[in-house]
Amino acid sequence: MAHAVVIRVEVDPGSDPGHRHSILNTYVIPEAMALPGFQKGTWMNDGAGTGTCVLVFDSELHARSAVTPMTRDGGPQVLDVGVYEIEIEVEASP
Repeated sequence: MAHAVVIRVEVDPGSDPGHRHSILNTYVIPEAMALPGFQKGTWMNDGAGTGTCVLVFDSELHARSAVTPMTRDGGPQVLDVGVYEIEIEVEASP
């Protein structure tokens, strides 16, 4: 059963979006994609100081093992981390 890691971090609301995207595209996303069992990821920003990342993995074991590499020192301040079983997932029809 697929599981998701949900990570909430502090984001400077005044920071340059281009710089944030560069960091994500150069470092964070390739690292996430290289983790065992990675299926997909979404990075979001509320514009008021909180960023949220949802990473989907093929198993609970892979999701739990992704927490440490995705929240290590040197990145933004982590506010909250959780691992959740995905019960239902819906996508729009083409």
